[in-house]
Amino acid sequence: MDVPVDVSRTTRRLRRHLPDAFRLPTERDPSPEPRHLAAVCGWAAVLGLGGMAVALRAFVGLVSASRAWYAPTVTVIGLIGLTCTIAAFASVHKRRLPFALLGTASVSLVLGWIVTGL
Repeated sequence: MDVPVDVSRTTRRLRRHLPDAFRLPTERDPSPEPRHLAAVCGWAAVLGLGGMAVALRAFVGLVSASRAWYAPTVTVIGLIGLTCTIAAFASVHKRRLPFALLGTASVSLVLGWIVTGL
């Protein structure tokens, strides 16, 4: 049974909520809690180091093998992880959103590790 989806209503709701989630802070905004900011920075640093390892494996895979699917797949996985990590910093004033985004970036990193090992 199909449920009708009101696309315009969903679009309006996203336009209303996304700018609040991803925006640069102003001087009126309270600064993020230091422990919260340190946790986001630490997790992002670990992702960055892991991403460098995956990038090295991807480079070796690109040089050694000629598979048509390999380069686009590795690139898309890397861009997803990078975008989620950047978005986590853009939403650092939120309580849970940065950690959900960093979790998604972690999944992307694991997928990149698996794909580059093939």
